[in-house]
Amino acid sequence: MNILIVAASPEPIPDLPRDADFVIGVDGGYQRLLDEGIMPDVVVGDFDSFKGSPPEEALRYPSEKDVTDLEIALAFARERGATRMDVYGGLGGRIDMTFANVGLLEAYPEMILHGEGQTVYLVRTGSEVIMKRDGHYLSFMPWKTATISIEGVKYPLDHHEVKSGEALTISNEWTEASARLTVHQGMVLVMIIKK
Repeated sequence: MNILIVAASPEPIPDLPRDADFVIGVDGGYQRLLDEGIMPDVVVGDFDSFKGSPPEEALRYPSEKDVTDLEIALAFARERGATRMDVYGGLGGRIDMTFANVGLLEAYPEMILHGEGQTVYLVRTGSEVIMKRDGHYLSFMPWKTATISIEGVKYPLDHHEVKSGEALTISNEWTEASARLTVHQGMVLVMIIKK
């Protein structure tokens, strides 16, 4: 099941997809859904970033809690049987929240973060084909350390160990219609970033 989750980033949120099986509005992200003419199936949050009255059936949480509103939405989505979670509004704005949301990829590998001109997701051991996106860079950030191979790019690698304290795998470019990332060991953040 493909679930669309819209959170409340202060940064611009790109156009939302219309083909999700289920839609969750997270706090102020509910307003973005309303602005796009999309009625969410559920709305969650403490509503500290939503200006107005949330719907009566909203799942309300206290502002002082041990999880973020996005974490609540992700857990709810997983309970609903999500096989893919497209999250909008989770990048940009406060850097602590952005890092926290990127960190959630480890617990929710079915999540893909979408922002204005950027897409971020986590790849574990195995291969991933990444289709070329014109006008974008393709960057890879090891989750601590990883051994990877990259093909179909300007700067290929073969069974190369990469570490989080290095910037070797940033700003690569496609040379073919698709690139192939193979993660031999570890985990890698894939970042597709607008030039």
